[in-house]
Amino acid sequence: MKPTHYFAVLIRLFAIALIVFTVRQSSVLVDALTGNDLQGYEVSLVFAWISVLCPLLVSLLLWFFPMTVAASIIRPELDNDFEPMGAASFLTVLVLAIGLYLIYFAISDTIYWLTLWQMSSGSNYLESSPFGAESKAAMFTTGIELVLASLFVFRARYVSALMLKLTR
Repeated sequence: MKPTHYFAVLIRLFAIALIVFTVRQSSVLVDALTGNDLQGYEVSLVFAWISVLCPLLVSLLLWFFPMTVAASIIRPELDNDFEPMGAASFLTVLVLAIGLYLIYFAISDTIYWLTLWQMSSGSNYLESSPFGAESKAAMFTTGIELVLASLFVFRARYVSALMLKLTR
């Protein structure tokens, strides 16, 4: 097996996790379709559909085309027939796995904050803004989480090379 095959398996596992997230997120859509509000917040029907359809479409694309995605991330010169894995290759795969794990939570946190922001705009439910210092700090850390997860996924080889330099 080539590294792209292993990464394709990880991509399919990520697609499964994204489907689980979509099922959890669909409660917002069900509430919007039934005309209910969420804890006093009005939910836009368009936003509810988008927050369910986007992760669903991404997970379906990842499920049906994992090799295409894996081949676009792993460079062709690294995709040789699989030999016993060296430390650099193994570390690159581990960094990619950690990156996919982190990006799952970063995406779900981002959707949470976008949903809360959308629901709170124009709502008379709360007298003051629901975004206090703690919420703003959590939004900032979600942004940092997205950046780090993207770094781990798209620059896995570079990150693993840095890690190997530290051990020498």
